[in-house]
Amino acid sequence: MKSTNYAVLIIAFLLLVSFSYSQWQPDVRLTNDPALSFSGEDRCISVNGNSIHVVWQEHRDGDAEIYYKRSTNRGDSWSTDTRLSSTPHFSGAPSIAANQSVVHITWQDQRTSGTLEIYYLRSTDNGITWGPEVGLTNDPQSSYYPSISVSGTLVYILWEDNRDGNYEIYFKRSTNSGANWSSDMRLTNNSAASNYVSAACSGINIHCSWQDTRDGSTEIYYKNSTDAGVTWSADARLTNDPAASTGSNITVTGANVNVFWSDQRNGNYEIYFKRSTSGGSNWGPDTRLTNAVDNSLNPCAFSYGPLTAFIWSDLRTGYYKVYYKASSDGGTNWSADLLLSQPGLFGSAFNASIGISDSAAHIVWNDNKDGNQEIYYKRNIFSFPVGITNNNSDFPAEFSLSQNYPNPFNPSTTINFQIPADGKRHAFNTQLIVYDIMGKEVKVLVNKLMQPGNYSIDFDGSSIASGMYFYRITSGEFSDTKKLVLVK
Repeated sequence: MKSTNYAVLIIAFLLLVSFSYSQWQPDVRLTNDPALSFSGEDRCISVNGNSIHVVWQEHRDGDAEIYYKRSTNRGDSWSTDTRLSSTPHFSGAPSIAANQSVVHITWQDQRTSGTLEIYYLRSTDNGITWGPEVGLTNDPQSSYYPSISVSGTLVYILWEDNRDGNYEIYFKRSTNSGANWSSDMRLTNNSAASNYVSAACSGINIHCSWQDTRDGSTEIYYKNSTDAGVTWSADARLTNDPAASTGSNITVTGANVNVFWSDQRNGNYEIYFKRSTSGGSNWGPDTRLTNAVDNSLNPCAFSYGPLTAFIWSDLRTGYYKVYYKASSDGGTNWSADLLLSQPGLFGSAFNASIGISDSAAHIVWNDNKDGNQEIYYKRNIFSFPVGITNNNSDFPAEFSLSQNYPNPFNPSTTINFQIPADGKRHAFNTQLIVYDIMGKEVKVLVNKLMQPGNYSIDFDGSSIASGMYFYRITSGEFSDTKKLVLVK
């Protein structure tokens, strides 16, 4: 037992090192125009398999407009810039989320009566063409800073709104991939200001965090819905300190909910973290993640499989730079702070966003290191696939695909498989794909070159209907298919 535990610890350590440092590649400048380009306050990058979608606020047309570009090969090359907003009025603070080939974008827009309203548009062909712009709010007062989250055909948008005389958090949803939308729903109700909401979802479970001044100081609050936004929990106060707690960012994977924010309780702003392993019912303690001589601001986090990582802007070098930190064990242990943007006393980097896939972490931010505010991109190609756990260091003697457990399941199940050593420990091209009973592809769980080992991977069926499905593995010349049943 001791040796097994020791091996697990070694694997966890190697995963953390791989996720943190392995192959961060050079900065790539995505925009090149004399006008200003700004990434938004909410997440401005979305990663889906090999496709990367980036959105930002651009001033090249004389006013602020929403622009977009994409890569379909994990960031090796990029499309041209595409202007998405269409009127000569301010359009800014974009947020993006993608699910398979459907890309959703929301932003704040001043085209109506001089007030800011929330707008939305989508692409159903992976960003090649775009549907019409849709106004989601229509009120004499302004609506600000939307945050979008998507799971299958469920699309959720939250924002702050002052139609009630002070800033409150509002919500609306679509259950058909953005074709139709519900009415606005007010989520907070107090005489103070509720600002800068951050949203994350897992199927019908929606989580949000925001900063709130109802207690006199600025604190981080949280609430959730377990029925796709029909009903909501009471507001939960996550921080309790006389100093300011601001700029929260939330991630979720299954029942694990992670909230990050900037906190002034130590004199300067530092990044703090809090975690729930019960879907938001109970919370662990506040954990300080940075300890710098100056401000650490605007965390943006992403959770994928065993990995939770975040990036932020940090002033410790005299200019704001983008830093990165990761945990592969649910936030118990964290890597050291890693400087990602160009070091030195030139250029300030802000509004960084992160997205993670099975094989890489991708980040974007705005930076004036070349004399003008431009959008930059950087990636880290992992040496170990995220979301796939290598269960031990023994090499199996043969290929195998195990029956998923539990089965039937709701909403998640685990699939185990083996890739043998062939005497030379060659890697094998491996695919593990879930299909429906008509043979239509539902989810690609694995599609990569894999070394010999014993593996397990979780499949989350939150976004698909109850029924019978099949999962098939091909690795080298081996193939096998098994049945799984989702019962909701």
